[in-house]
Amino acid sequence: MEIAAKEPSSVLWKHLKIAMAEFLGTAIIVFLSCMGSCFGIQGDQVFSMHTSLTAGLAVATAIQTFGHLSGAHVNPAVTLNALIVQEIKWQFLFSYIGAQVVGSLIGAGIFAAVTNDASLGIQADGNGVCVTAVNNDITVLQGLAVEVLLSAILNLAICASWDARNSDKIDSVSLKIGLLVAVLNLGGGAYTGASMNPCRSFGPAVLSADWNNHWIYWTGPIVGALIASGLYRFMFWENKKM
Repeated sequence: MEIAAKEPSSVLWKHLKIAMAEFLGTAIIVFLSCMGSCFGIQGDQVFSMHTSLTAGLAVATAIQTFGHLSGAHVNPAVTLNALIVQEIKWQFLFSYIGAQVVGSLIGAGIFAAVTNDASLGIQADGNGVCVTAVNNDITVLQGLAVEVLLSAILNLAICASWDARNSDKIDSVSLKIGLLVAVLNLGGGAYTGASMNPCRSFGPAVLSADWNNHWIYWTGPIVGALIASGLYRFMFWENKKM
């Protein structure tokens, strides 16, 4: 029996489903990450363990909730990674990245809506609230290198989670990736805020109108993802079962 071709409406629905999942997932991680790093509400001093666990478990929450719907990339760099290792088709690129950017803005906006004005001002270190920033004790190029390296480590692990040889180990992938994000934040947070995600940095930058070195938080994660995906695809990726 001849298989009927897919109706256009089914393709449109898939785009909408992916976009909604990525929009909500990105909004969640920006919203929760900003709440976890908000001075005033959280106290005069926010400890790195607190902010790191908040960021990591927010990512775990997004993956657990939306991973089966869109893969829960919630990060343009991860989406480019997925494109290179052929986890997604290029036709879906805008459905992912467009929704992530909008989700970043909405997540930051909701955070602002539930936070008092005094806590949304410029912080003691001169940076906007929840804005990822390069530590004054390192150079801008060192900050860029940190974002590239952290993003490469993250995306290598994500490639490994997509590998068919890991198909029997996906039950706890949300927690694994969440804890990886937490440890990368613990290690790199003091250097650059350990963004590893342009959308984690974009919404808060818009909220605070703080664009200082913002280009690092697009360039670093994207370059790191390209390095990781290229290395994994051409060195480790196998389409056949071992």
